[in-house]
Amino acid sequence: MTISFREFNPTDTNFLKQLLIDSFNSDSELAFGNGIKMGPPGYDNGILATNIIKDTNFLKLIILNQNHACGILVFTLGTPNIIHYFCLDPHFIGKNIGSSAWQLIEKEYPGTWQLETPDFSLRNHHFYEKNGFTKIDEKTYTPDSSSFIYMKEV
Repeated sequence: MTISFREFNPTDTNFLKQLLIDSFNSDSELAFGNGIKMGPPGYDNGILATNIIKDTNFLKLIILNQNHACGILVFTLGTPNIIHYFCLDPHFIGKNIGSSAWQLIEKEYPGTWQLETPDFSLRNHHFYEKNGFTKIDEKTYTPDSSSFIYMKEV
């Protein structure tokens, strides 16, 4: 397994659109059962992908496994650095690709990292905690919608 990155380019647009659909649907089905499909607004109709692409503040890296696109990391550098989206194609989850990609990011971009992930996404919680993140806060959006804030010093 050889993990690397390349910058997002316009030819990756369809990959990003499908990746967002597949990764959010996989996560919601894992939490709530087969057939349950949900994610942030616009994830399933291309609007979220378009917003990610158009945001010039975002750094967008395609995650490659053996030079095959299998995910994306969207983040901003600052104080702290913010992970906005860290998505893997569900077929590549559980193969140490995400952790390997994260280790490369830590070497390239040290500092304080922060992210927000849904409270129901136990797989995400496990991944981030396994990679040294600590849960520091909880945000409640509605009575049945909240998320956790994670942070890590690198």
